[in-house]
Amino acid sequence: MAHSLSNQSIIITGASAPFAEAFRACYGGTKNKTIAVNLDHLISSNLTEAQAQVNTAFSALGDRMEVLIIDARTQQPYGLDSIWEIPLSEWDQGHTSMSCRRKMLVQAKLFLQHQFQVSKLKAHENEPGSGFSVVVLGYQDLFGVSLDQVISKLQRDVSRLHPGASFNFLDLSTSREASVASIVAATATLVSAKPTCGIISLSDIASVNPTEKSKSDNFVAENTQLCQSLPFHHKHPKVKVALSFDFDAVSAFLGTGHHPDNNLADYSTGIFAGRVGANRLLRMLQKHQVADKVTWFIPGHTMETFEATVKEIVKSGAEIGLHGYSHEGAYQMTPSQERDVLVKCMELAQRLTGKRVQGYRAPMYQLRETTIELLREFEFLYDSSLSHHDSQPYFTPSDPPIKPVDFSQPASTWLRPTPLSETNARPVGHPLVEIPTGWNNEDMMALQYFPHLDNTNGQVDARVVEQRWKDMFLWLWENADVDGGDGSFVFPILMHPDTSGMSHVIGMVDRFVGWLRGWGDAVQFCTFESITRQWLEEQQKAK
Repeated sequence: MAHSLSNQSIIITGASAPFAEAFRACYGGTKNKTIAVNLDHLISSNLTEAQAQVNTAFSALGDRMEVLIIDARTQQPYGLDSIWEIPLSEWDQGHTSMSCRRKMLVQAKLFLQHQFQVSKLKAHENEPGSGFSVVVLGYQDLFGVSLDQVISKLQRDVSRLHPGASFNFLDLSTSREASVASIVAATATLVSAKPTCGIISLSDIASVNPTEKSKSDNFVAENTQLCQSLPFHHKHPKVKVALSFDFDAVSAFLGTGHHPDNNLADYSTGIFAGRVGANRLLRMLQKHQVADKVTWFIPGHTMETFEATVKEIVKSGAEIGLHGYSHEGAYQMTPSQERDVLVKCMELAQRLTGKRVQGYRAPMYQLRETTIELLREFEFLYDSSLSHHDSQPYFTPSDPPIKPVDFSQPASTWLRPTPLSETNARPVGHPLVEIPTGWNNEDMMALQYFPHLDNTNGQVDARVVEQRWKDMFLWLWENADVDGGDGSFVFPILMHPDTSGMSHVIGMVDRFVGWLRGWGDAVQFCTFESITRQWLEEQQKAK
């Protein structure tokens, strides 16, 4: 097998030293091009030291890793955790696979993070980078039913580092006594063939026994089921992150949040938002260089009460949209009052920004048909209060009011469908666009507590919301094409200064914004106005 592996720079991790030596001996590799790193004991205790060892291994190879082998066969459930520290329910549910997956993924992450930095540097220097191979040695039955999805995601991610990279799992479940020479032969096959099937059993690879025939140049060609695989095509959707902030401050307690028992302690959280929370968020956005690529929806009351803070937001280059005056719900007002509030807030926004406001979000998403008529009358570009879709812009519908069931009448009066316009039907008159939003896309209901507002919680761990947002993003990344198109989508996230500005939440927000930026060119932070204008251009071209 010298022709397949001996000239490669190889890192073997998760393996014992004797196995690494035997592995090297079977393919005739040299010590200065084959590095063994045992990270098993560090995964659960010292990731900093684990990363340091990864960096050292890369340095010893001149930052050129061509093959990474993760030996996951020796994984034991729960690592070094003492048995009395593990809930018995975990053992009862048979979660051994959780530990195996975690250890394998942590090791893959450490090496791929370093490889990512190497690839970025090479790209900057106009070098192509390396089409490296990753092979995991393990027992599929220990990893659980989700291993296929895990390997598929890893294949996708390594292709982002280099189109010629590959990631495969060599399943030894039916060959637990396989010789090192057989494993080396199979690894060489995977490195050479780079098959698209992610999980491959050792028993399915022909001629892996160390015979003279398997050492010939025809060894890989004999494995036709691997060599004839088609290139692994990865979709690269474009994501527009529609990050917005509802800067309610004190106004939240005057309109939709009015309650006769509201008191100074409640108003105090609004003052915090106006003087502290908004500034914290603004500095965080500036750190990530996206302050001019977000949209703030600001009630008129906040514009006048916290004008200095609002001016800082305007100075950052952010877009400003309207959000009522005193956070009034549409159904709290007469149509005449609703018109007066909109006109007043348009004038305030014009004075502070020097330009005509383009967008609107209804306080607490409480709008009605008259609201949409007003926005069209004043030629607003977009609204962001509805959720007919969750990740694609669409024309705001002009449907008649939906009538509730009147149970005092005969059943025949409500046994009929609701008339609705066609999906994304182009409206007659001004083409008002909807940028979706919704309760699951925001921070306040889970992370803020208001004593007199029924749907607030305040005791949810910020990491729960962070993971929810990540889950939403990842599902859309994998599946957005089911809605049509090339899989590109809008990712709306809504925050409030009085919530995400709190010290126990803003750290999560900082991490999450950084996580989104870590997707590189595939993710673009955009103001709602820019998203809308580009979408309208696309609709015009498709017309």
